[in-house]
Amino acid sequence: MRIALILMALGGLMGTGCFTYSVPPTPPTSMTAWSPTGGFTLNSGGNCAGQIALSGGFATVNDACFLSSYDVVVCSDNTLPNPVRCTPAPGSLSLSGSGSDTISYARLK
Repeated sequence: MRIALILMALGGLMGTGCFTYSVPPTPPTSMTAWSPTGGFTLNSGGNCAGQIALSGGFATVNDACFLSSYDVVVCSDNTLPNPVRCTPAPGSLSLSGSGSDTISYARLK
């Protein structure tokens, strides 16, 4: 009985060496779909998000991920439920709000 337990334990140790873990691949940054009514391409463009504190109610984020004034940008005030205005432009994002609130922003398109 003791020998059987030892053999089973050794077999289990040898069997665990067969299982390996590999890191999953990074998710794609673009996706394309086709349909009879027209297709689309969605490109996340990498990570274009962050937080910034307003100074006197204004701030500017300079980043090449902002491509044009047609970018879709989401902004929210993290400090208080105050309104925020975000205006994208080529290479920058202008933010305006209240005082020195902290604003989270993300470029969607």
